[in-house]
Amino acid sequence: TLLQPPAPAEGKAVSLDQAIEPGKEAAVDLPAGPAAVRLIEARFEGVPAERLEQALRSTVLRATFDGEETVWCPLGDFFGSGVGLNALASWYRSVAKDGAMSCRWVMPYEKSARLTVANLGKEKVTVKVRVVVGDWQWDARSMHFHATWRQQFPIKTRPFQDWNYVEATGQGVYLGDTLSVMTPVSDWWGEGDEKIWVDGEGFPSHFGTGSEDYYGYAWGAPALFQGPFCNQVRCDGPGNLGHTVVTRTRSLDAIPFTKSLKTDIEVWHWKDCQVAYAVASYWYARPGAASNRGPAPDEAARSIPQPPQPVRVQGA
Repeated sequence: TLLQPPAPAEGKAVSLDQAIEPGKEAAVDLPAGPAAVRLIEARFEGVPAERLEQALRSTVLRATFDGEETVWCPLGDFFGSGVGLNALASWYRSVAKDGAMSCRWVMPYEKSARLTVANLGKEKVTVKVRVVVGDWQWDARSMHFHATWRQQFPIKTRPFQDWNYVEATGQGVYLGDTLSVMTPVSDWWGEGDEKIWVDGEGFPSHFGTGSEDYYGYAWGAPALFQGPFCNQVRCDGPGNLGHTVVTRTRSLDAIPFTKSLKTDIEVWHWKDCQVAYAVASYWYARPGAASNRGPAPDEAARSIPQPPQPVRVQGA
């Protein structure tokens, strides 16, 4: 049952279908609230396969609810595909091999909402977006949906260090994250522990035993897997060389916070090298919440870091 999520509730459908020039954006206003987004579907049209990976990173989804922009995230990272188009079958999100991406998180708003797609790349892209909006009774417990994003390259693996996903202030619930890693060697990158501080505590109440345990597997296994809440959708190999994409979303284990939340992962690689990390973090919060993650257009627009190509010996 968990691998067969139900269709979202019926509602009003709003669509955006537009070719977007480099540096431009397209937006659509959603029906007046109180209401809630029940489904977002998106796909590219006519983007060549060799350009799709970059388009998924440099095309950004923005969402504004009740006058607050709470979503700023590249499309690939938002839907859990990470770097490149990678099939995903989970409870909240799906990515099909044909390029269709969908999200089933409920996103309430009291009065107004707008979705914007921004093209930060160097080539024109055509994006089709479909949003289904249903009824919602807004009250003192209702929260806005947030999706924030961070990327850094290079990151030195020595000395070992904690790398921050997001710090949020306000009242909310943490829902999970999608992590994309690029490592230039085949050795294991993910001995690092997750550390999550809730409401300003002095020691993290969530302190893990390794990145692979946090994302639902172990032993640095390169095999892909799908599950309702934990997935590894990309691992180039051999071993762990190249790009890896893992994602974890939370249901009964979502993390509530009343004042603040801080989520880190420890960069703990077997080798002394330079890696790339990019993470999308998903969370709910009451209106007025803030975080240390704002728009990062330069990072989204930059070429995706790639592992070094093997040197070909003449005559080999």
